[in-house]
Amino acid sequence: MPRAVNKEFDMTPQTRFPRRMAVLAIALAGGTLMLGLGGCSVLGGGSDSYPTRYTLDAGSPNTAATSAPSSGYTLDLRPVSAPDWLGSKRMLYRLDYADNAQLSAYTQSSWADTPTSLVGNNLGDALSRSGLFTAVLGDASGRADLALQVELSDFSQHFSSSTTSRGRISATATLLRTDNGEVIAQKHFVSTAPASSANAVGGVSALATADTRLDQDIRQWLAETLAHCGNACPAPKQG
Repeated sequence: MPRAVNKEFDMTPQTRFPRRMAVLAIALAGGTLMLGLGGCSVLGGGSDSYPTRYTLDAGSPNTAATSAPSSGYTLDLRPVSAPDWLGSKRMLYRLDYADNAQLSAYTQSSWADTPTSLVGNNLGDALSRSGLFTAVLGDASGRADLALQVELSDFSQHFSSSTTSRGRISATATLLRTDNGEVIAQKHFVSTAPASSANAVGGVSALATADTRLDQDIRQWLAETLAHCGNACPAPKQG
């Protein structure tokens, strides 16, 4: 379940941003000037001026996929990458029914960390619990047999109408050998989940569910890939 770091009411995006136009929303609270995605955000003033911050809690062991037989490999999970527009803590959404090319951001809600960090941390936890690898190192020390690189291309709430939306995560995962850098396999993933409400809280819950599904899909793909990669995979390092 998603977790709010601090509590604050957030209006629906339809109330906050007009349709079919570049967004410039100005909210004056506690001497703070806050602008929407069409402009910039300047945070300051007292504590009341800060947006509610959310995390993505990793799926519990009871809801995660069952453990897989160990492959005998050690995995280097590299930092998740993303385009610049996904490099901030802004909570993004799209009004697909109006203009799906336009990105907007909630002004009273944000992520506690960047999407790349949130997704990467949860994926590392899920792969460590899966039992598929002897260790998930998350470093480039040279001890790993394989490396996994994940690139996000979407992490946002998509509105199909003023009252209906889904959380959507798109990512490309690439499995590589660490000894020569050769690509073993690559796959694109799209994970979605419906939002329970047409606001930031609904979007956070939907993206948390989509993220858990993404972790399970990547883990299953890795297990299938390692079971059939043959000579494309290196022999596991000893010690």
